[in-house]
Amino acid sequence: MFVSVNDHNLHVALHGSKQAPALVLLHSLGTSHDVWQEQARAFSASHYVICPDFRGHGLSDVSRSPVTVEALAEDIVALLRELGVEQFHLAGISIGGMVAQCVAATMPEQVWTLTIFDSSIESLAPQMWQGRAAKIRADGLASIASGVLARWITPDAVETPHGRGLATMLARMSSEGYAAGCDALAIADCRGCAASLVMPVTIAVGELDEATPPAASKALADAIAGSRFTTIPDAAHIPLFEQAAAVNQILAQSVERAEAS
Repeated sequence: MFVSVNDHNLHVALHGSKQAPALVLLHSLGTSHDVWQEQARAFSASHYVICPDFRGHGLSDVSRSPVTVEALAEDIVALLRELGVEQFHLAGISIGGMVAQCVAATMPEQVWTLTIFDSSIESLAPQMWQGRAAKIRADGLASIASGVLARWITPDAVETPHGRGLATMLARMSSEGYAAGCDALAIADCRGCAASLVMPVTIAVGELDEATPPAASKALADAIAGSRFTTIPDAAHIPLFEQAAAVNQILAQSVERAEAS
């Protein structure tokens, strides 16, 4: 469905029953809600799974104003209000993990659990992201696509159906939408959110992730009191397809921490 929030038309995919506990899944840079297909399929029988497309991604409008992780978080908060979702589990990957930190800090009493995959607490390479944004605006996203995809998945996964699907997802991405996401990552700083993350928090990272190395995810976990940290074997930056069973188990264990109490 489509929802107008903050003067932008956003697309959101909804799975499962509205009467079930809500689970909000936030995607990575250069992908869309479809990156969560395996998780939506696994959890839609028991949860109301909500998968938005960020500005400039999927079927959502390209942003008409500068993009920051805070602005993307404001979109998600507004979207959930439009959907009438008052409490929910929240998960995000990569930039989605940073947006999730901001959302959870904004409404900590409404977030039952927070699960973050392959993300960090602040920008790891501001100059790199600035340079990448400039190159994309000059030469198009195709000029860097092969290097991006090489970090998303392991070499063995490139020619698998899900590897080819991720390549198609990236190829169909708006160059300006991706560049604006780079702008956001160049200045991203979620350190001020950590003290507000009082819900159960789980941090997970692919052991082979070069885009967000395990040390960066461990630093994020160390900054959040009481958080759990785990690595996903044989996984790179986007393990959602390649190691779907492990990701689903991590999400299930996170959700159970709240629903069992």
